[in-house]
Amino acid sequence: MQISRRLAIFFAPLISAAAALAQPADLVVRNGLVWTGESAQAQAQAFAVRDGKFVRVGSDEDMQDLIGPETVVEDAQGRRVLPGIIDTHVHLMNGSMSFGWLDLRPAVSREDFLRLVREYALTLPEDDWVIGRSWSAESWPDPTPPTPDEIDEAAGGRPAFFIRMDGHSLIAGAEAIRLANVTRDSPADPPGGKIGRSPDGALTGAFYEQAMGIIRSQAPRMSQARVRELFLQAIHHLNKNGVTQVGAIDTKRFVESHIKPVDDAGDLTIRVGVSLTGGGDDLDSWIPILEWADQTRTISDRLTILGFKGYMDGALGSRTAWMNEPFLDDPHDPDNVGFPLAAAENGTLPELIKLAAKMNLQPAVHAIGDRANNTLLNWYQFMGPNRWLIRPRIEHAQHLSPADIPRFVRMSVIPSMQPYHKADDGRYAEERLGPDRIQSSYAFRSLYDSGAYLSFGSDWPVVSSNPFLGMHAAVTAQTLGDASFVPEQSLTIEESLRCYTVNATWALHTPGQTGMIQPDHFADFIVIDRDVLSIDADDIKNVVVLQTWMGGRIVYDAAAEENE
Repeated sequence: MQISRRLAIFFAPLISAAAALAQPADLVVRNGLVWTGESAQAQAQAFAVRDGKFVRVGSDEDMQDLIGPETVVEDAQGRRVLPGIIDTHVHLMNGSMSFGWLDLRPAVSREDFLRLVREYALTLPEDDWVIGRSWSAESWPDPTPPTPDEIDEAAGGRPAFFIRMDGHSLIAGAEAIRLANVTRDSPADPPGGKIGRSPDGALTGAFYEQAMGIIRSQAPRMSQARVRELFLQAIHHLNKNGVTQVGAIDTKRFVESHIKPVDDAGDLTIRVGVSLTGGGDDLDSWIPILEWADQTRTISDRLTILGFKGYMDGALGSRTAWMNEPFLDDPHDPDNVGFPLAAAENGTLPELIKLAAKMNLQPAVHAIGDRANNTLLNWYQFMGPNRWLIRPRIEHAQHLSPADIPRFVRMSVIPSMQPYHKADDGRYAEERLGPDRIQSSYAFRSLYDSGAYLSFGSDWPVVSSNPFLGMHAAVTAQTLGDASFVPEQSLTIEESLRCYTVNATWALHTPGQTGMIQPDHFADFIVIDRDVLSIDADDIKNVVVLQTWMGGRIVYDAAAEENE
């Protein structure tokens, strides 16, 4: 009797687990080409979901005993099914607000830019500012941006400014410059920023990095109701592109005023891991933000606080990336090597990294130039013995010294990169840096082969959030100008998928929870219109998402929207 009782106690958990597995599933998806992300079982045909998580993955036959009277059965119709895409780097607030601004990405010339501004301005009330985004002059026949007076004429005399594609500079009209009290002689360039002035002192209308705030601070704020409306639009936009999880670069205020309330209402259809911004350039302003992050951490299974976002330098397009050697094509300053932004230059950033490490909060720091990346890796080296647990990130990591590449895996640093930037920067990177220096630019292959957890994202709204455009760039090395840029650093499509799924979970601290179609993982997955693993590489950019599911619940259905 005693032995029987002991056996019963021993086997009770196993029997209970077996009974749970045998319970009907909430959802079964079958007849699919399922890429699981699991190396040992990369391909499957079907899977079952219960309580928002995958419970079984295998063949259609393997799911039969899990189909009950209430089980929803979805036929994938032989389509390719992937884990939900993880975008490790988006700006949710800026992405939301961008839906309320003029999109200048389609402008193909200076004249076309001004035409788009003129047409947009006519749709606005007379007292509205004219604000736009995402322009880039590098592919224009004449790459000279419009002057302040030309902008004012197109904007109908309204104050106007337009943020460049990389988000690191803007051009402003004369009226906006006047309202900001900027003249030939004042103010001086702020720390970490620069006001564009020609050699004779005339204002060019350009404002770089931390000087952008001089203009932006003059524009009226959107109402909270309008921002909420645009935020819901932004979430839907990401789901439409197959994104189910993001690393968000946003402020504590935006988390509290928009992300959390939308989550509380059950309308947050992406998982969000936040790297907090907004602390300014001194350590004292960051301390309450880090303390709040430390006390908050996990808000729900959809919303977590990871740490903070810092900035080392600017961008290649604006020639503000911090380099070891000068840019080769700067017409105004042949000695320009870019510059560190204020918190990096004044010593705040390395102290902030150390303070965050003591709290086990993750630093995610923007670094683009080779000097910026080298300096940041040196600072990360002194984080302490828990660095492997915290997994500090370098955002962008675009231009590296060859000797720094193996340091990522050795130091447990995550290279969080955005492959579609390669398609943009590849149009002019060689002119900026020369043929030798670009060999370790966008070093996807070198970093992946080193064993680093190379993770991919978009930097949306700087560029499109469509991950298949990013995969296309990572695989083909094709630029927006249809040239090839450092193709030796290209990945295969499956490797690129891993960077958007399995690897990305390491950047966002969710391995074992997301990024794979495997039991006990959240049931986040997408169905696409063609088999991305077998099509011609150039066709990757044409992939269309048909359905997006998060936690076993459909959050985007192309067919349903088409019928509305």
